[in-house]
Amino acid sequence: MRDRDISLRMREMLTRDKVNVREGFLASLKGDLARVAASYFFSPTPIGVSVDRQADGSYAVNVSFAASDIRRFDTTLDIKGE
Repeated sequence: MRDRDISLRMREMLTRDKVNVREGFLASLKGDLARVAASYFFSPTPIGVSVDRQADGSYAVNVSFAASDIRRFDTTLDIKGE
């Protein structure tokens, strides 16, 4: 395993312990968000999700993915595509 992979895995493990989010929860959340994103975008890469606990007890949820294009349907016809 590369150092970056090990570092990422350790950060994920620490986040799950700190935030009390289990792997099944994150897998389900990623799957649901990926389906929603796929309804609007063509995405060549997997979706990324992170959940961090804030000082006030709330959660910061970050979702990231790369999109190669926007899906076209009646309400998006005015958006310029490639």
